Amino acid sequence: MDEQQNKELEAFIDKVMGETSLESPSPDFTEKLMAKIETQSQKQVFVAHPLLPKKLLTFLFLAFVAGFIYLLMTYGLDSSQGWFKNIQWNYDFSKTWSWMEGYTASKATLYAVLLFGVLFFVQIPWLKRYLDQHGTLG
Repeated sequence: MDEQQNKELEAFIDKVMGETSLESPSPDFTEKLMAKIETQSQKQVFVAHPLLPKKLLTFLFLAFVAGFIYLLMTYGLDSSQGWFKNIQWNYDFSKTWSWMEGYTASKATLYAVLLFGVLFFVQIPWLKRYLDQHGTLG
């Protein structure tokens, strides 16, 4: 019965295919398609907008410069005036790293830190190459 069904199905398909005519695209199909592709390729995919408007950034910059100029005019650059008279210039950094004097790390820790450091610096050129090829990280 399986063979009989296949023959009937094939006869039906031949009948349907014989009744239909081949459709061909319009003569200007290629031109329309290329025009559509060109208009889509000219659209900007991503437009970056600043988080803060330019006017606000300009105002903040000018306020910072004005405040800095005010401080210079009020207190001057002389180290014996204003805020500068209380600053002690001590260039001894030995106390900064004194907490590390008794620290020892195992070899496993050292190798793990080195491995992650190398992997970190390997991924930077890889990401740059990916961004150059694809344009985004998505």
